[in-house]
Amino acid sequence: MGFKYINKGSDIFDGDDSEDVYANEEQLKARLEYFEGQLLEQNNTSPVDERIQTLIEIGRIQVERYEGSDAWKKSSEAFNLAHEAELWELAVEACDVMYLSEGPESLKALAHAIWLGVVFPINPEITVAMIQHLIDESPEEADTRAVAAAVAHYITSARCGEDDDLTFFALQMLTSVADKHSHISDQSSFDLWRKTLELDKPEVFLKKLSGALDVLTANEWWVDQDKIRAQIAKDAINETKH
Repeated sequence: MGFKYINKGSDIFDGDDSEDVYANEEQLKARLEYFEGQLLEQNNTSPVDERIQTLIEIGRIQVERYEGSDAWKKSSEAFNLAHEAELWELAVEACDVMYLSEGPESLKALAHAIWLGVVFPINPEITVAMIQHLIDESPEEADTRAVAAAVAHYITSARCGEDDDLTFFALQMLTSVADKHSHISDQSSFDLWRKTLELDKPEVFLKKLSGALDVLTANEWWVDQDKIRAQIAKDAINETKH
């Protein structure tokens, strides 16, 4: 896998995403009422994915309205439903809302979002967004940022291909982290930095990320990791047989 250092110019982490930040309160209230009405209409016979999506939408609106406690409750319910139904992409989205609600266990929710987003082949844009949260949460000099960025590029390369825009964005993430971490400013120093931190070895940086997530969760996982790994391995064997 080739890595080309990108002189990013402006720092991609300094971008100010102002879209919808100051959304009109009346619009938020109307959206909230709409989705709460949908939730009331849904029952045990409704498709579970629809109920999960509705709960997530409500949670996101509540985050925008600074109703963190309510957002946590809705997204936690969404996660439990998604977990039970093994709808892993929705489970990750629910964890994202829990993280954004800034509750006492928000970082634990983020750890789950990242682990599930890496383990399962969900939309890579969602996985990268979760990893971006971890980068933002970590000190600039922390190796965790470098490991997370390396994983993001690894995931996008595998799921999207080397020439995809998302892979290019993930490489920008990695070069920006390198600059903040060790003041990297050229290709040769970038290559040395990657080699020194073993960011050229997936078996190493994936294990390091797993360790960092264990720390965030204090090894208290809401999912059975061993069971999930065993199922993935079983599915892989079945696929090779067919």
